[in-house]
Amino acid sequence: MCVNPKFQNQGIGALTLKHIEQNLKSEGVEAIRLDAFSLNPVALKMYHKQGYTKVGKANWRKGKFYLMEKKL
Repeated sequence: MCVNPKFQNQGIGALTLKHIEQNLKSEGVEAIRLDAFSLNPVALKMYHKQGYTKVGKANWRKGKFYLMEKKL
């Protein structure tokens, strides 16, 4: 997920994530998994704050990513 720099630090990412989670939960989805670039502390902080936990690591072309999960 990316937020235009003009609109960052306004909670848009967290609100978008909550909206996605609510929609998926209402459809019967039990968990969300995503990956986050290890050198993006802002994203990592947001995901952690929203209840996501690190469940693994992956090394891809750009570098190390954390595999994150949240049970709905």
